[in-house]
Formats: sequence, structure tokens, C-alpha cells
Amino acid sequence: MSYKKIFWGVILVIIGTLFILKNVGLVYFDWVTLWRLWPLVLILWGISIIPVKDYLKLIFSIIAILLSVLLVNRYDRTGYYRFGWRHSDPQSEWRDGNRKYDKTFEDEQQLFQPYDSAINRVELKLEAAAGEFKLADNIDDDKLLTFFKQGTIANYSMISRDEDSSRFIELNMQESKIRMDNRGNRVKIGLNPRVIWDFDFDIGASSINLDLSNYQVENIDIDGGASSINLKLGNKSRETHLGISAGAASIQINIPETSGAEIKTETALTSRDFKGFNKVSNGLYRTSDFVNASNKIFIEFDAAVSSLSVKRY
Repeated sequence: MSYKKIFWGVILVIIGTLFILKNVGLVYFDWVTLWRLWPLVLILWGISIIPVKDYLKLIFSIIAILLSVLLVNRYDRTGYYRFGWRHSDPQSEWRDGNRKYDKTFEDEQQLFQPYDSAINRVELKLEAAAGEFKLADNIDDDKLLTFFKQGTIANYSMISRDEDSSRFIELNMQESKIRMDNRGNRVKIGLNPRVIWDFDFDIGASSINLDLSNYQVENIDIDGGASSINLKLGNKSRETHLGISAGAASIQINIPETSGAEIKTETALTSRDFKGFNKVSNGLYRTSDFVNASNKIFIEFDAAVSSLSVKRY
């Protein structure tokens, strides 16, 4: 019997078994957890073209699937991806320590940092396995940063430290068990426009939609997996550096026409839309006004299977 027939038969049996266990309330898990396993597709594809006998390919495939699921289940530095056993009535609730949740419950969390006129630069580091991240429409003058989260997945911790005139803020998703019917992780972040901002985002299967055109932004570093990233940059900083590393992602960057821009990309299976840019060399693109522009934006892409678009407004 061929490897393909056996392999897909095993996959269907595993998927069907998981759904049965979920429906009877023995197992709960989140769809985003499955997104975390997307590199497994590349592994299985690689196994399928190894010049060995079919039964060895099947063994390698099963081992790869089991190891991937176990690793996701046992460890993630955010503590987010965990399968688990239900301890109570599957139709109404689940328990995490002493906390009890019902299906109508949805967490809300608010955090903030007070504004300090002695601080003129802020570096915001965000670590989250998954979620939807947007900017808040406004922020009170006495706040440096506000954070509002809705959803049933996990809360965040926030720590900060000051160094001279700079503040370093870290937001980390805390450990939490999750359900098949979770209601997401929706976050709105408010930023004070009177300081210079640097961003370091370590995300998984997430959606990021940030209009930063009214802020002084000098550095943005995004490390993502299967993500949708939409950024709008402004010209309030003399130089803005944007670096994006992603797996399977849809990336849309909007930059002002008044800024010169440079794109460096080392991507393989991607579609590119760099209208208004001239190709300088392999993987290097620049706008015609880049050299003489008073404001410059430097963009670096490192993505696997992605759609890349940079447009000027």
C-alpha cells in the first residue's frame, strides 16, 4: 500500500478522534494551537520526498506529528498553547485553579503606565502567542501607555524600568489553559504621542493593525509566525527602521510619500508589490528620492510563504 494512502488515512483518523474527544468533553483546545503547528506541513512535505521506503516515511511522519503535538502541549514560553483534560461539566464550565469560567464569561483587563515628563523615549516589548492587536483611538494626557484586553484566553503581566530618560516596558501573556470555544485575545494599546517609541513584538498567529503615523517611531521589530500585519508609518522621525521576520504572513506597510524608503528582502515563496520603488540590486529596492530625502524609512523583510506590499500615501 502506498505511503500517501496510509498517511492521509492516519491523518483523518487523528482529526476525527480529536473531534470526538472534544465533543464528549474529554479534551479542549484552541484553533490557534493548530496554527502554531503550521511548520509541520513543511516537515511532512520534506519527508514525502525523501528517497526511502514508504513504511519509513510513515514512521517518520507519525514521529514528527507526535513530537510536534507533545512540544506544543508541554511547553511554550508564553504558556499559552496547552491541551488539557476537562475537570467538570463539559457543557457549562471549566476550571483553572480556583477560578471558574462559564461560556458567557469574558475576561477584561486594563493596565497603564503613568506619564512622566522626564521620560522622552519608550521601548515597548510585547510577547504573545496569538491575538488581535490595535491602537486605541485616544489616551489621557496623564498616561504614557494604556492597555485594554478582552477575551477568554489569558491575562498579561506588565513590568517596567527606567534608565536615564528612557523607560522599558514589557507585556507578557501569562500562562493559561484554553478552550475550543474561546473568545479570543483582543487588545487595544494607547500610546502617548509626546515620546519617541521603539517596538519589539514577539507574536505567533496574530493580527496586527497599527496606525503609527502620528507618533515618533524609530525602531519596530516584529517576529511573527502565521500573521496578518498592517502598519501605517509617518514622517515624524528622521529615520524609522522596520524589521519583520515571519512565516506564512500577509504584510501591508503604508509609508508617506514625503519620506524616502529602502526595502531589503530575502524571501522565497512570496508575492511582492513595491509600487514606487526601483530595484537597485537583488533583494534591494529604493524610492527615487531616497538619497536626498530628509526623512528615511528602512524596511527589512525575512519571510517564508508571504504576501508583501509597501505602498506610499
